[in-house]
Amino acid sequence: MAARKIIGVLFSLIAILFSTIFVLQSNLGFDLEGYFDFSLKSYFSLAYLREITPLIVNLILLYGGILLLIKPSKSNQVLALFGFTVLEEIAFNWLGIFPLDLPLYVVAVFLCCSLLALWVAYSNRINLKRLSFKEGASGLILGTLINAVSYYF
Repeated sequence: MAARKIIGVLFSLIAILFSTIFVLQSNLGFDLEGYFDFSLKSYFSLAYLREITPLIVNLILLYGGILLLIKPSKSNQVLALFGFTVLEEIAFNWLGIFPLDLPLYVVAVFLCCSLLALWVAYSNRINLKRLSFKEGASGLILGTLINAVSYYF
């Protein structure tokens, strides 16, 4: 139980820290005129989706960390989604399919977190309900869709 809470707090803190860094370093505007532009063209552009993809991944990690603290039996599918999304992004970058615009330290931390998240999701070491094949496959497919939509929209 203590390991589950430590991992949940660690995931939540990493997600909050990296979300703050990504928002501060991104080109997302904070002017109010952009929020009242109802044409929706800017929100569905490829550049905008590439800007918010790290934030989406961080929100998935934050949600998984909070679920580990509150409802641990429901956290496995979210952790598998995070793990598959990050591993696919890194693998696709190494294969040259997707460009990854993240610093090396972020990639290293995300890689460690994704491996830990997949280990927690698929093992029963910290007394969580094991992930079924259907839940794992849905995490893999949804992670692939997140990556594909953000780079090939």
